[in-house]
Amino acid sequence: MSGISAHDPAAPGAGASTGGRWRGPGRPPAGSEDKRERILNEAVALFGAHGYAGTSLADIAAAAEISKAGLLHHFASKEALFAQVLERRDREDRASLLGDDRFKDDPWALLDAFAALVEHNTQHRDLVAIYTATTPAVLATAHPAHTWLAHHLAESIAQIEESLERGKASGVVRPEAPSRLIARSVVALSDGLQIQWLCATTPDTAAATNVGTGMVDEMRLYVADLKQRWRID
Repeated sequence: MSGISAHDPAAPGAGASTGGRWRGPGRPPAGSEDKRERILNEAVALFGAHGYAGTSLADIAAAAEISKAGLLHHFASKEALFAQVLERRDREDRASLLGDDRFKDDPWALLDAFAALVEHNTQHRDLVAIYTATTPAVLATAHPAHTWLAHHLAESIAQIEESLERGKASGVVRPEAPSRLIARSVVALSDGLQIQWLCATTPDTAAATNVGTGMVDEMRLYVADLKQRWRID
């Protein structure tokens, strides 16, 4: 992309500007999608590229080719829009990869699904970046993502812990397995790998070679170790 600002009215093709991104041949023309969905799609891309603080409602409105007033008709504030982006990410992930009812009683299938989710995330860098951008929210209760992040972590841990406990009752998990510790470690490994992956795949990164990760092999290795130690065949 050239060094000319997309917000510069003198920039070539400024009328087709999309908040720093260009509506190229592969993207549908403005107006062909549902407006609310279009706003969400552009918000995903901009929050993923620039983080919460680095993205304004004006940027998102320009990217969606809608007025700021039009954007506020669909989302009352930047905080409300950010919350919807986060909730959509979770909803789609759980519906497509973690929503199978059999996972309630089969913790090993659930852990395989978490590994599949990590693999899925490697194809959606902008969503991974948005999630990682919420990290400061753990220290700031006033941050618009704090409540979402706290609930997200709690639900992820609870889903794995409860499935492991059911697995103990059904005889597929060793009774001495520390269910909550395992659940927390799986979630922590996933989050930590995402940070390393983003750092290593950022253009002109200062990350050393050993930071590079595909994420998937590491998660599958950990799941395999958990099965070997705690599964009853």
